[in-house]
Amino acid sequence: MPLRVLVADDDKTFCGVVKRTLGASVRVIAETADGEDAVRLALELKPDVVLMDVGIPGLDAITATRQIKAELPSVRVVMLTVHDEEAYLSATGKAGADVFLPKRHVKSELLSTVRDVVGPSWTWRERERRLRRAAPREVPNWDGNERRGRRTA
Repeated sequence: MPLRVLVADDDKTFCGVVKRTLGASVRVIAETADGEDAVRLALELKPDVVLMDVGIPGLDAITATRQIKAELPSVRVVMLTVHDEEAYLSATGKAGADVFLPKRHVKSELLSTVRDVVGPSWTWRERERRLRRAAPREVPNWDGNERRGRRTA
């Protein structure tokens, strides 16, 4: 069974990039362009990961993330933004987001970030496991500190 992801972003083009970047080992189960819908869909569908745009319209991403994490603490939230500023890093952490990823890194780091956030307990297909043998890289954590990870794509 593939990893199940909910995408909460109002940019349809960006959502298309996300789907293509995630590939076959990850299934996008729903997309939404609104914070209220992100919470509703997360509670209804119980995805493994929510990709949440910081600038989503409606209910703001910080509040939406708090609500999702309060009801579904095992769901991982990856906060996506066009900003790299410390204020955004701090806000995502306070919301309970598991990791922060600037949108400019989505094509190169989204799949590995999703894999890192769900952890090694997730069973990936054998072909995908073989692809994980690459050099270490830096992954920005929500609080701005760097943590070591393994490139998985």
